[in-house]
Amino acid sequence: MVERIRDLLRRFPEDEQAVKALITADQEFGSLCQEYAEITEEIRLEKRQRRPGLETDVSGLRKRRNAIEETLLRKIEGYEPL
Repeated sequence: MVERIRDLLRRFPEDEQAVKALITADQEFGSLCQEYAEITEEIRLEKRQRRPGLETDVSGLRKRRNAIEETLLRKIEGYEPL
């Protein structure tokens, strides 16, 4: 579980409590966190390789990660603790 949310918590540390609650309660949220983590790692790997045309590859990944991030934030903002 920690691997899936590490990057999200690094980006939004103030939402840690909501993220931890949602990851256990919402399967879709968990899947999105997994995808967010995978894309973030892929961006890191691409940056390390420093190949020609890299920005094109990374740009598409960043767009996808931003879209996932927006969805995750909507879920976090809509979270109401019991």
